[in-house]
Amino acid sequence: MLGPYRLDSFIGGGGMGAVFRALDTTLDRTVAVKVLARQQSDDEELLKRFRNEAQSAARLDHENIGRVHAVGSEDGWHYIVFEFIEGTNLRDLVREAGPFGLARTIDVAIQIADALEHAAERDVVHRDIKPSNIVITPAGRARIVDMGLARLHHVSGDHDLTVSGMTLGTFDYISPEQARDPRAADVRSDLYSLGCTVFFMLAGRPPFGDGTMVQKLLQHQQAAPPAVEELRPDVPPRFGAILMRLMAKDPADRYQRPADLAADLAACAAVEGIAVAAPRSAPALAGPALRPTAPRLPWLVPLLGLIAVVAALWWRTAFERRSADVPQAAGPEAVVEPAGAGARRALDAGDADLSSEGLERPMAADPGNDSSGGLR
Repeated sequence: MLGPYRLDSFIGGGGMGAVFRALDTTLDRTVAVKVLARQQSDDEELLKRFRNEAQSAARLDHENIGRVHAVGSEDGWHYIVFEFIEGTNLRDLVREAGPFGLARTIDVAIQIADALEHAAERDVVHRDIKPSNIVITPAGRARIVDMGLARLHHVSGDHDLTVSGMTLGTFDYISPEQARDPRAADVRSDLYSLGCTVFFMLAGRPPFGDGTMVQKLLQHQQAAPPAVEELRPDVPPRFGAILMRLMAKDPADRYQRPADLAADLAACAAVEGIAVAAPRSAPALAGPALRPTAPRLPWLVPLLGLIAVVAALWWRTAFERRSADVPQAAGPEAVVEPAGAGARRALDAGDADLSSEGLERPMAADPGNDSSGGLR
């Protein structure tokens, strides 16, 4: 037991520690619990970052991101609790079944781009987008896991670790600027890593998969990635151009926002006759946001008032015109006005009423959301 979490089965090791399938005994639900390696528990800076990153990730609420439920400590063990996601990560899927087709690749890429846009709006950068951190559920939904936790040190002793504390797998997908200075990573770095991941989905290997760690880093810095359409003749040049832009060396030459990428991917799919599931933020991708058609009842009041004033003016004008044609008996108190004068006064009054109603005020804008939880 760790707090209210009963660790039922070991899922896997690596990254920051060991991951378990667990039962949340308080809410009676299955969760994934990642336990920090004991030898790192004395590192106060690491523990601070552990908690801060977990809190950042907990702000995210998106259907394509594995959610963080809690972070805690007990008896010197530090842990973080994730949503448990049924499915298989992209790395294992491609290794077991081979590269994806273009349609499936575009569909997954749009979902991940939508998730990264959601995170970027909340100033959260993943920093470790790669196939093993993307889980595909049985329903075909792509989910990013370990969101916001990639800056944490990794457990020493893992067979896939280097002395620098980063996994070899990371070096297959790391952006040039992040390799030079991890603090320089922003959403464009995540997009570069997504480009390398998309290349892996289509080619069955990363763009720079051969060589040592240093050789991989140098290739990310200097070498042009292979053209995926040369490896996959079924991939159209339009998609190849999107992928090359994603993997540009200079962040300024890449897509600046994930939403821009999703829009180009959707356009490419439309040209190729590929049907993809629309991402949640799809209306914002093609241009100005489309406002929902929910009724705005408070605005009916001034609208109905305008209609009533116009109707009253019309009726009064018509009445006075008819009255002007009927002889009136002049009396000591009779006041004769030119036809339409009353209507003009009423119109003036109506204008004042309209102004006071504030009918020209701007309309208020509407307010803008797997084995191992991808932790295999």
